[in-house]
This record gives sequence, C-alpha cells and structure tokens, in this order.
Amino acid sequence: MPATQPRNSTAITKFKQLARPEPSAQRTIGFGMSPNREKIEEGRRTGNLAAGVGAWADWIKDSVNCPIFNMQTIEQVRLGFDGPLSDMAVKKVFGAEHDPFNTSKDSVGIDSVETTMAQPGELNTYMIACAIFFHLETEPMCWTAFGNGWEPPPGVQGAGLVPISPDVFTYNDLAGGSLGGSTGIASGAVAYGPAVLENGWWSNYAAWHMVRGYNLRWKIGQHTNIMDEVLRHTAYMPTNAQEGSASSSEVDVVNAVARANYHYNQLGSPYQFLKVNRIRIGSVGAAGPTTNHGIFRPSNDDTVVGATYGGMDFRSLLRGNSEFRKLGVPYLIKAGIPIGLLMQSNDDEQLDTMRAYLAASQYGGTYGNAVFPQTVVDSQSVGATYDGTGGTNVGLELTLDGSGPVPQQVATGRLVFKSGTFKTTLGIKGFEVTEDWYNILAANPDLRSYIMDDCGVRVAQQGA
Repeated sequence: MPATQPRNSTAITKFKQLARPEPSAQRTIGFGMSPNREKIEEGRRTGNLAAGVGAWADWIKDSVNCPIFNMQTIEQVRLGFDGPLSDMAVKKVFGAEHDPFNTSKDSVGIDSVETTMAQPGELNTYMIACAIFFHLETEPMCWTAFGNGWEPPPGVQGAGLVPISPDVFTYNDLAGGSLGGSTGIASGAVAYGPAVLENGWWSNYAAWHMVRGYNLRWKIGQHTNIMDEVLRHTAYMPTNAQEGSASSSEVDVVNAVARANYHYNQLGSPYQFLKVNRIRIGSVGAAGPTTNHGIFRPSNDDTVVGATYGGMDFRSLLRGNSEFRKLGVPYLIKAGIPIGLLMQSNDDEQLDTMRAYLAASQYGGTYGNAVFPQTVVDSQSVGATYDGTGGTNVGLELTLDGSGPVPQQVATGRLVFKSGTFKTTLGIKGFEVTEDWYNILAANPDLRSYIMDDCGVRVAQQGA
C-alpha cells in the first residue's frame, strides 16, 4: 500500500456577519436614560452620590439583575468545521491558545466563521457584560462504517473504472486483479487498502478532551484578570436529541461518504472512501497471485449501519452547566479594545489527544503526518503491509473448487476516514451603554466605586 503525498488545495472560508438587534430601550442602557451630569456633580459636591445618580443606578440594577435570557445584546463568534482538520489548521486554531474572538474572515483551515463583530476581538459598542458562554456542537449521529480507501489514478475514475469494494480481500485478490485490474491497483502503483469511516464520535471525543485541556481565561488590559479556570466549568453542549433519550437505529452511509470524500479532496488528500459493495465468499485456483482469485457476491448489507442518535453522552460531563454562565460581577467594557476572552492550555496531554482526533492525519494517539488519511496498524512497530509470509502452511484457506488449501495474506492496517461537523461558539451577553455613560464612569473614580458598591458593576479599563 504505497504512500502518496497529498495534492495542494486552497480552502475558502465561508464568512457570515451575524445580524444584531436594532437598539431599543429594552436592551440598551443609556438610550433614553442618559446620565444627568449636573445632578451627579451636585451629588459629588454635597457628598451624596446616591441623590445625584438617582434613577440611573436603579436602572442599572434592574438591568443586570434581569433573567439572562432577557438580555438581548450578544457578541459572539461561531467557528465551523465540515470535517477533520488539516495539520496546519489544528496547530493554528487549537494551539496553546484557542481564540475565536480574534478569528478573521479569511482564516485558513476554518470552513465557516459567523460573527457579530465588525473588527475581530473588539466590541462594536460599549457594553455591560453580564454573562459568557462557550458552546460545543458536535455531530449528533455516531457510527462507524467499513469500506476501502482508494487513490484513483488520473482519468481512471472519470472513465467509470472503479474497483470493487469488498468487506475483506487478500494479497492474491489485489495482485491478481480480482478487485479490478484496469484501475491500476493490481500493479501496486495505486494505493488501495481496507478503511473505516468514523462519523461524529471523533468530534465528541475531541470535545471531551478539549474542555479539560484548556482553561477559560478572561483578561482585560494588563492587570485585570476576570477569570482563569478549567473550561469544563463553563462549556455547554446544546441537546442533540430529546433530553436523556440517546438511542440506536440504522442509517445509510451514502450521503456521509459523498460529503467525506468532498471534504478530503478539499484538504488535498488523494484518497477516496469506497463503501462496501461486495462480500467475499472464498477463492478458487491454486496458490499464487496469478492463479488464485477471490470470489465475491454483490451486497448492499453494509450500506446501512447502526447509529447512536444524540452523540456519545458528552453532555453528562457538563451536567449542571447552563447555556449562559452569569458573571458574579458584571463588567462594563469599552468598545474598540480587545475583549481578552480566550482559551489557554493547561494540560498538553489532553490537548494532544484532542488534536489527534480533530486531525485528518491521526495515527493512533498522534497527528502531524504528511499523508492522510493514515493507515493505522495495531502497533507502530508493525509496518503497513500484509500479515503472514505467504508460505505453504501460513493462513490457509480452503478453496471453493477443491484445488487445495491456499495461503492467504490480509492487510495489517486500515485507512481511517472521518466525517461529520464540529462547531465552537464563544460569546458574551448583556446590555449596551452609550459612550457618554462610559466616559463619566471612567473619569470619576468615586462614581465607579459607588456603582460597584451599589449596583455590583465593575468598570473594566485598559491599565486598570
């Protein structure tokens, strides 16, 4: 099974600017309730800030204490992946930091970017942040299908010369042309080998390690550190099925195979996954690749596989986490400066496992291989070749025509393909305020202290 370098491929990121609600009194502090500077100055002069702030502070308290779901201002970035990632994308997107807020619209390796932000990582307006959220959306159906991986030579596939794809084949079947000699695989010039297509569960497993391997850190400026803790305490997975009712059923693999092959082609892989369409029932002829030939019957049995709906119960890990995590102390954030909310590594071992499952080049527990999909064998000390020796008494098979037992060899590894989508969403939720609102607080330390003590809102400033 010769290895071939993948072709170069240029991926195009789909970018979408998410619409934000129009300003309204229901979601915005400041519009219709601007601070009265004269009253505030009078209150400061007389030593009675409460009288100067008046209804303004009451409005702040009412707003930050309302249910999170009534807070209509949301700033968020959602990253989408149509399948496993290239090595470059894994290193860039899920390195020592995972920073969705600072993702640009033309990011390499990310299939889609949806954002409310006009500039990456910066708020469009001044805002009181009352809650944060980090959502993981993995493929809701988990299953694995057997098949074969094939590297079609130029012009062969277009002419309809596709090899058969049996549930199992031997070295004799491959070398003797029993799988389709005109496709180029009999000569060994074209890679062909047993494969599996893993749908969905790889992204669930990667997410399971992600929320343990990253800390969620929020730092504003150089000195204000709002939080730094394991991501699993904030991460949330929306339900993929009726709550508590993950179930098993059967689904066809037809569309998933087509989508996976398209995705791998976009990544630059020369391989295609072929679903099983033959069942091997034995062989005929004496020993030897030119004399012994496999006998196969057509079959659609493996076109349908058992699937688990609702994922792999990753949500149990996050039990108790809500869709939005309310901050203990709301923060007033200035527009036009980096928000500073991102994920930072706390456990390289967990993250290496996450990266391996996210990568198209995964080999066991590692990634970073030039050829993908990788042919995975039972041990890295075992080569991706054929078992046995082909000797007279090794791996004998009784032939169908009675010509005698024939030694057979089968492949030692399988090409691993992956299909299914994976999305992450990072966001903050709260209320907008006017620039005038912010400037008054920023310029008056005593007023900031009063708002902090009376309303529980802290002003986050650069250099604070």
